[in-house]
Amino acid sequence: MLTSQGQIEELLELAPDWRQIFESLCRDVIARSDEKAGSGQAKSVGLFELFEKLGAKSLYKKAQLLKDHREIFLTLVRNYYLQPLATRMVGNNQHLKRFFAQRRIAQDEQKRHALSIATELAEKLDGAVRKQIQQGAEDGFKVLLPAYVQRSVHNQAIDYIREEWDWEKTTLQDLNLDPDQEDPRQNTADDSQYMPENQAISGEQVVQLNQLRSMLQKMLDDKNIQKDPLEVVDCMFGLGLTKNSVAGKELTMRECCDVLRLSGDTQARKIARCQVLLDKGLSMVREGIRQNLPGIADCWQKETNVNRASRRELNQQLGMTESEVERLILSRQYKKLLDLVQKAVLKEGRLKELEAKGAVAAFVPVDINSATNRDLMDILGMNKDVAQKVCQMRPFPHLSHLVELKLVNEAALKALLERGAVLKLVESGKRKDINAVPLDELVKSGLESGLAKRIERGRPFGTWAELEDYLQIDLNKEPLLRQNFCLGIFSD
Repeated sequence: MLTSQGQIEELLELAPDWRQIFESLCRDVIARSDEKAGSGQAKSVGLFELFEKLGAKSLYKKAQLLKDHREIFLTLVRNYYLQPLATRMVGNNQHLKRFFAQRRIAQDEQKRHALSIATELAEKLDGAVRKQIQQGAEDGFKVLLPAYVQRSVHNQAIDYIREEWDWEKTTLQDLNLDPDQEDPRQNTADDSQYMPENQAISGEQVVQLNQLRSMLQKMLDDKNIQKDPLEVVDCMFGLGLTKNSVAGKELTMRECCDVLRLSGDTQARKIARCQVLLDKGLSMVREGIRQNLPGIADCWQKETNVNRASRRELNQQLGMTESEVERLILSRQYKKLLDLVQKAVLKEGRLKELEAKGAVAAFVPVDINSATNRDLMDILGMNKDVAQKVCQMRPFPHLSHLVELKLVNEAALKALLERGAVLKLVESGKRKDINAVPLDELVKSGLESGLAKRIERGRPFGTWAELEDYLQIDLNKEPLLRQNFCLGIFSD
């Protein structure tokens, strides 16, 4: 993204102490240019070069100081530092390059996807910076470090590939993809340690892992801390911190029981005790990281969606009590975290604790035809017997069948819908080619007559995107098209 002189002046008005650095940077550029470049070369120095020269710490400290003009400053950082940096890194990401090459995506289309990914990531990083400032974190500058941005790009690329691949598997079987082709996610770890973008990450990760090992060693040496749970963690993850553990050698629960000589009348009881100790040990490690290594906690913490988290995740990740967990599951789902207070799940004071540990509330649609037994019970609130019957009798053609089959009554069905129940049709046979199917079959599938006629006039279509552009509609809002039809690229 190019910078205008007005935007540079806008920044320098907010941070006049940076003017000297900017002018010095301009002189350096001129000095490196040839004689023909002249003084005009100074205009080529933009905000990105200045931000890059200043570094993450300077940007973060300035954002902390600029209380009245912080919004303007952070917008400039997002648009002229985070986004260009992410765009460059996304463009060089080897996983994306390989994924695009496998799908023979044109260069201009690749650039469009890369820009979209980078823009979304810049927004997320901007939000992370604001959160660090709001919390008054001294090490919040780490969010602006190139290594942090690089790792975020890596994660964003993998998420993008996963979403595209999942969508292909469910909707694009007709595009004549190689049936023997491996899931592209399986290749991401093959040569990751040799890729350029991972070099910046590795140094930071090594430091963090060493800090974690040091913290665990101190916990093991502390006489006031229970040792059994930490010893189980040490053995099962092969950390090599105690006499029974060997670095790099991970043990199974059965092996852990034998090595640590855990008590129990039967092997099953020993394994159950080992599980209890492991859960407790992991909770101690998480709490230790939050208290002693806040930088690592902020960097690696994973958000926990209270609408779909398991009981164990709610208890261990968020530190909720058993009674809080029961009340939370009983009143799912929540559109915002504040609903937990309004529905008397938590007291208002507890809400900030959960937010600090990564709690979020994102509404989750639950497909009756594919959801697990556990999701039917814990998210939709079905009792155990009904959930089992639903799993045995599905797929259902529509939700009203649950009432017709007397699995639930009308009131219970309404409650399921309010808690996120949806129903995706399961194909009973091979989908028909939308480029060749007769008009009457388009209408019989449930499409509106006018829409069906427009499709008939405009075909053949090469891709769903082409069809979407032609119809000027969002195909996600017309599920019948993709549920009942495919796109045959070799249609007559």
